[in-house]
Amino acid sequence: MSKEYSLTLRWAGYELRPERPPEGERLDRLIPDFDAEAACQQFNRLGAQYDLSFGPVTFLPNTRLALMLTEYAKDQGIFNEFHQAVFKAYFAEGKNIGSKDVLLDIAALLGMNLTETEAALREPKYLHRLEQNRQSGVPWQVTGLPTMIINEQKKIVGAQPYDTFKKALDSLLANGKG
Repeated sequence: MSKEYSLTLRWAGYELRPERPPEGERLDRLIPDFDAEAACQQFNRLGAQYDLSFGPVTFLPNTRLALMLTEYAKDQGIFNEFHQAVFKAYFAEGKNIGSKDVLLDIAALLGMNLTETEAALREPKYLHRLEQNRQSGVPWQVTGLPTMIINEQKKIVGAQPYDTFKKALDSLLANGKG
């Protein structure tokens, strides 16, 4: 998309369900008829064109620690690497990204200083950033993730096809709002 459009992206970690228990929640308890295998097949079908592969998702983690460390990774200049590693750990490998140990393993793989990384989990500024991000989503009524806000004009919710973004960007540009 960045080859066709001049884009500036700003990622904001958004804690959709801050009340989720620290250990996360099993999907089969939240949605009794959820079919993890069917969802996995659908995700893999959609992700294939982007070289993304998915494993069955059977639980929803509490993402607070992962989001806090992603904010820390921004400060360390390795946001993309950390974000991609967390995405892979959860969606491809089925790891609980709500676990401090899992997150520290990811940090170690990326060569991050583990003492400093663990200290970031106790740093109030990262929790404060999450709270700010959550407040910035209130006017947009964020109810699902990912949610993309384009030019403070258009909201797109969920993993959508490329064409959805192309149409939104073309529409904004045609109306002089891009």
